[in-house]
Amino acid sequence: YIPPAQRALMAAAAGKSPGFEQCARQIRGLMNRMGEANVAGIVNDVSDLAQKYPRLEVCDAATKEIGQVVEGVNTVRLVKKRAEELGIYMPLASGLYSALFEGASLDAIISSLMAGEQALDVEFAAQDDKQIGSSV
Repeated sequence: YIPPAQRALMAAAAGKSPGFEQCARQIRGLMNRMGEANVAGIVNDVSDLAQKYPRLEVCDAATKEIGQVVEGVNTVRLVKKRAEELGIYMPLASGLYSALFEGASLDAIISSLMAGEQALDVEFAAQDDKQIGSSV
């Protein structure tokens, strides 16, 4: 048994908020009752936790409880870093990164996507090239 005060000190030393252990317990409870019939409800419950606690802590708590990395989290981090290194505009990767690691709200991310730089869509460009090539 670890007293709550000592747990709080341990969490602070690990760089986690006092609510991290509570979040981890809630995720553990959700995982314990998971079955085929209630997966959608559990996904909604975890989404609610992401509104209550910092999203990165929810991911860390889920990783701790599941025993493996939450799929795609590291990929988002790497894609964002590489895009910045190459100077490539990747609004979806940036939005996901902001949600996972910077605590950005979904409303803010959608607004930034809608107001973002307009680029030519590759699919439309390919269709235009075909039409131009066929008329020559």
